Amino acid sequence: MSINSEKTSFLKDIRSIRSYKDDPIEKEILMDLVDSARMAPTARNIQPWEFVIITDKDILTRLSEVHSNGGFLKDAPACIMVLCKKDTEYYVEDGSAATQNIIVAARTYGLKSCWIGGCKGPFYENDDIPMCEGEPCQIPPLYDDLCKQLKEIVKAPADLEVISIVSLGYSDESFVAPKRPLDEVMHWNTFNNK
Repeated sequence: MSINSEKTSFLKDIRSIRSYKDDPIEKEILMDLVDSARMAPTARNIQPWEFVIITDKDILTRLSEVHSNGGFLKDAPACIMVLCKKDTEYYVEDGSAATQNIIVAARTYGLKSCWIGGCKGPFYENDDIPMCEGEPCQIPPLYDDLCKQLKEIVKAPADLEVISIVSLGYSDESFVAPKRPLDEVMHWNTFNNK
C-alpha cells in the first residue's frame, strides 16, 4: 500500500463516548475546538453558525434533563452546542460539518465526545407529520418544543436552530464498534461497481 494509513488512524478510532472523568477541559482547548468548527466548509461561505460552550454544571444538568438522548450531559465536564440560522438553505449541512470538526479536533487533544442530535431527529415516524421527499415538511412538534427548551436554557435567539450538542471529556472508555467492510460500502464510478 502506497499510502500512510497511520495519518488517518485517529479518525478510525472515534466513537460516541458517554462516560467521562471529572477532569476539567482547559478554556483554551474549548476555544480551539470552536475555532476549528468555524473553519468548516459552508455553502456559499454563509457561515450561519453560532457556538455555545457550556461548562456550568447547572446548565449541563438542565440540558440533560430536557434532551431525551442527553441524560449523560450532567456528568460531562463540557459540551458545545452548535446552532445555525434556520433561514439559510444548507444550515443542517453547514452545522453538521462544524460539528464533525469539533469531534475530530477534540480527538487530537485526547478528548472523547458524543454527537447528540439537534432539532431534526427520530420523531419522523409520527403519522401526523407530512413528509416531503423522506424528510418532514415541518419540524415535528415534539422536536420543536425540545429545541425551544434547549435554546431557552442557553438564552439563544429564536431564529437559530439547534444542530447538535457535542459532549466532551477525558475518558478511559473505548470500544470497537462493528463497521461495514470497506469493499461493501465503496463503489467506483457507478453503484455496485466494485
